[in-house]
Amino acid sequence: MASSQSHAQSGLIGGLYEVDLAQPLPDFGAGQPCFAVTDHRHARHDLMAVQAADNAPARALPINALSSLNIENLVLPIACGRAPTGLGGHACFVVMQRPPGPPIWPGCVPPLGGNASPWGERDLIEGVLRPLAGALDHLHAIGMTHRAIHPGNIFRGRDHVAATLGGAWAAPPAMLQPCVFEPPYSAQCHPAGRGEGAIADDVYALGVVLVALAGGALPMAGCDDETIIRRKLERGSYNALTAELRLSSSLADLLRLMLAEDPDHRPQPAALANPATAVARRIATRPAARAQRPIDLGGVAVWDARNLAHAMSRAPKAAASLLRSNAVDQWLRRTLGEPVLAARIDEIVRGEEESPIADPTKEDAMLVLRTISLLDPLAPMCWSGLSLFPDGIGPLCALLTSDPGYVPKRALLEDVIHEEAGATWGETHIASGDIAMLRLDCRQQRASLRVSGWAGGMRRLAYTLNPLLTCRAPSLRGEAVMRLPDLMPAFERAASGATHILIDAEIGAFIAARANVRMESDFAILAQDEDPDIDPPGHRGLAQLRVLERLCQHEPERSWPVVAAAAQHPARAALSQWHSKAARSQREAAFQQAVADGALGVMLALLSDSEAKSGDARAWASSNHEIRYIVGEVERLRAAGLHDAARARTFGTEIAAGIGMIALAAAAMVTVL
Repeated sequence: MASSQSHAQSGLIGGLYEVDLAQPLPDFGAGQPCFAVTDHRHARHDLMAVQAADNAPARALPINALSSLNIENLVLPIACGRAPTGLGGHACFVVMQRPPGPPIWPGCVPPLGGNASPWGERDLIEGVLRPLAGALDHLHAIGMTHRAIHPGNIFRGRDHVAATLGGAWAAPPAMLQPCVFEPPYSAQCHPAGRGEGAIADDVYALGVVLVALAGGALPMAGCDDETIIRRKLERGSYNALTAELRLSSSLADLLRLMLAEDPDHRPQPAALANPATAVARRIATRPAARAQRPIDLGGVAVWDARNLAHAMSRAPKAAASLLRSNAVDQWLRRTLGEPVLAARIDEIVRGEEESPIADPTKEDAMLVLRTISLLDPLAPMCWSGLSLFPDGIGPLCALLTSDPGYVPKRALLEDVIHEEAGATWGETHIASGDIAMLRLDCRQQRASLRVSGWAGGMRRLAYTLNPLLTCRAPSLRGEAVMRLPDLMPAFERAASGATHILIDAEIGAFIAARANVRMESDFAILAQDEDPDIDPPGHRGLAQLRVLERLCQHEPERSWPVVAAAAQHPARAALSQWHSKAARSQREAAFQQAVADGALGVMLALLSDSEAKSGDARAWASSNHEIRYIVGEVERLRAAGLHDAARARTFGTEIAAGIGMIALAAAAMVTVL
């Protein structure tokens, strides 16, 4: 335990690896900050650390699966953890093997630029295709993808013929991938929402790399992303990427196969070890039907169903209007010659009209999503202009909750989750055996989103779906907390001088996502301002102490004096609930000692001792009863005394009157006599 604490304080990742900020390695990070690493156990000098962005978490699953493997021609992750970044901050770093040499393309940081000398076909096959296909085959065997294949992330040593594929583990899959290296169905997604994809997407990216190296120039250089996507959809990926490029017939056949529009038609990585065999197994494909006349959507002339789907994703409002006007149905039937497709879309339109959603905007979004799914079976979820794959919800949620500027897109993502759009999309895209799991995921995400307060919502969902997302609470002062056991040490370092509630909405969401016990009631209390007319004194402070005490269970023997000093102020008011002055004074002294000792559990026990509170309340009630009895007796005696005095005064008056009458009678007798 002491060892792990010292490692955390010294900034060693996994207790072994120290990030050397004085030795940046910009050529090896493929667009992310990268630094040399010192190994304090094995004295290795072939390691590097790539820094993950706060809003773009590292990939937990590949890091855990690959850290113990040895795959040739692939930069593998070794460890992941927090380390200082300078200026008092910390960040998440992924420690990896260092590539054997520089990247194969000058200006390696995306977006890539410049030209290079064209590679010969033999060098392309032997030096790039076969070694990288072998690495992809190993990934495919364990169910992993790479999703960051471009010339700036492929390396080659001076003494090595075979290229090495760089790391792709310190950012969400394909988030940093230049658009031209992605299939059009993935490229049109938000970069953070592209998802893990399939190994066929890596084969596609490798095919684009071969095109770039063969021509010595990046395909479609200078074009924006939208232009690249539309050209690929209109001409086909192979034709769009190899325009004006002269290739041998064998290489052309191989690239045509690797760049096939349907991922099922691309060869498996293992087949690429023998390109001639892979080409011999190619599947004949029928070209997409093209209309005699285009249909206009959002100012774009559309000639086929797949391009119509893409145009709808970019102009969803116009698409909904066009669908309801029956123009799409007529164009599909009469011009494109697709009556079956038109009938299925007509069913969707009629179904939406018969069972409308309460919100018209969401009704339009669902209509367009269902239609796009039919028009293009490869298309991602498209919701009101936001395109993503279901497994891209996690990284996109992390990004969109990181900055207030993302509020509009965050609202769209909330709608996607609330309406379980992933399950709707999956009805036409996912095999029947997997759709049940997708529906379950969608329902769990929706349930998390519907939990009110700090224990639910988009923040909690972001931490739930991204195990390596660091807690982004400003009160942690730059601490990169990824695991729940690291939160209390971070509080201890950051809470000095604090006199307020330490746990905010961001920290509450982080704890709710990472903890094994439910604390929704405490977070509900913390999420509201304390009302002195309703809430007992120290209501929120006690809720915070309960949460902090549960966090202490990761290191039960450790004291937390800084956290205790900060947490005492909002909780101290609860001492006023003790009626006995002596008991209150005793507890105040014990409470102050517990604060000095950093014993949060003792502090909580002193303030929330229900048995002692009940005894104090009983004693107070008994004392009140005795006091009321005594007061009653005093009042009775006082009332009796007043009654006796009144009687005495009446009796005295009567006696005086009698005496007066006797005196008058006597005087009268004397007069008579």
